[in-house]
Formats: sequence, structure tokens, C-alpha cells
Amino acid sequence: MHPEDHELRGSLQREKMLRVEQSGESEWVFVYSPKYKKLMDKFDKGIDLWEMGRISPAKKIYKEVIKEYPEFIDAYHHLGLLYKEEDRKQLAFENWLKGYQVGEKALPSDFTSGRNFLRWVNLENRPFLRCTHALGLCFFDAGNFAKGMELFEFIISVNPNDNQGIRGVLVEGYLKTGNYLAVLDLCDRYRGDIIVDLTYGEPFALFKMANKEKATPLLKRAIRFSPKVARELLKKRHLPPETLFPDRYTVGGDDEAYYYWERSGILWKDPEMEKWLAQTVGKRKSR
Repeated sequence: MHPEDHELRGSLQREKMLRVEQSGESEWVFVYSPKYKKLMDKFDKGIDLWEMGRISPAKKIYKEVIKEYPEFIDAYHHLGLLYKEEDRKQLAFENWLKGYQVGEKALPSDFTSGRNFLRWVNLENRPFLRCTHALGLCFFDAGNFAKGMELFEFIISVNPNDNQGIRGVLVEGYLKTGNYLAVLDLCDRYRGDIIVDLTYGEPFALFKMANKEKATPLLKRAIRFSPKVARELLKKRHLPPETLFPDRYTVGGDDEAYYYWERSGILWKDPEMEKWLAQTVGKRKSR
């Protein structure tokens, strides 16, 4: 083969492949082939079918999209969501893992997280960020905190604006593994954030580090901003609110408090922590 023909063939092959290209200083973006754009209408039809409750036809479409274009990360992600909805956790995991692997393979060898960024603002980056988040939650919920948190730390390192709420899950993981310094570092990075995982997590970490003097005013402030969370943590019985939507909650609402208890309530069941919380609330625990 003539060298020029070989180079042209290589160039055409690269155009068909998913890749990540630099779009500015330290900024990178996923670049899909023209095949991806041609399949978007079909993919969107799958979403429409899902929203109408037609799960089997939606899954069929996502699988067809993957067959036609195996680097369509969002198809893997949505298949994972459908399998999760059906409580078929292993199949959900396998699809999220595959989607993550497709995206990871596209990253150039010189891509360095923390120095190079995949911003959420670029729509092309979102499928990979979503898939990585879902995969991290799979590991996390299965008790593999180390692997889950490795993925979460990667996400906020490449998208520090954290449009996915990763910092809240990281605080939960750091608290559950006793990494209190990491909690304080993360809370410093997102100072002023009102996510309850951070507002309650920072005083928790300080108290565990024997700094009750600094922890108590912070806990009081957290209770003032989110009193329902404290009340939920101190209840003896925890009933889900009438309105509860997966992956969504109202800031300051009963659902926010319930979700926080579901994730982190076990931390506050430590007798010492529960006593401190009750004293700080300034009233007897709810019955």
C-alpha cells in the first residue's frame, strides 16, 4: 500500500472512532462519528417509549443502537437505567461498565485528571460522566467504597463544578471509611455549599477528630438550614414521605431529609453522635 493511501485509511478509520480532543487550554471534549448523530433520532425514540412505560421496545431500540454503533455510551447508560428499574442489578452493572470502558478507552494517553477537564457544560461529555457516576454507585452500594470513590474522585477532578452532586456521595464515603481529613478538604473546596451531606458531614468529621468546639456551631448552622434532617435522624421510625421521586428531592423538604437518613443515618446511630445531635437540637428525640 502506498504511504499516502495508508495515511488516508488511518485518517478515515479515526473519523469513525469515538475520541477525546482538546478544545482549549486544559479543556477536552468527546467527539463522536457522524454515525452517532444519525442514530440520535432512533435513540430519542427509545427514551420516548420508556417514558410511555413501554420498556421492552425501548430496550430493543437501545440494543439496536449499540449494535449499529458500539461506542454510543448513552445507549449503555440508558440500558443500565432500565435494568436497574427492573431490579436486574448485574445487567445494569454490565452496561454501565461497558459504557465507562468505551469512554475511558477514548481518553488520550496524555490526559491527566485534575489538570485536564471534561466539563459537563459540553453536552458530548455528559454520557461518559453519567455512565461513570452510575458505575461508581454500583460499586459503592455493593460495599466496594474504594472503587466507587476512585470513580467519584475522577469525576470531580475532571468536572470540578460537579453538576452531578458527586461531592455529597464522596463525603458519605469518606465518613463511612473514617477519612475525616478528606471530608474537611472537600468541604473547604465547596465552601458555602448547602448540600446536607456537606453541612452535616463537616461537623460530624470535626467531632470525630475531637474538635467539638468547632463542630457544634457548624452543626447548629446545619440544623438551622435543614431542621428536617436532624428531626429525621432522631426518629425511632422512618416512614417515606408521600411524595418521593428517585434521584430527585426538594431542598429543605421531607424527601431530602429521608434520603439523607437512608444514606447516612447509620453514621448518626453511633450513641455518642446521636446524643450530641439531640443535645444540639435542644429537645428530646422524636418518637
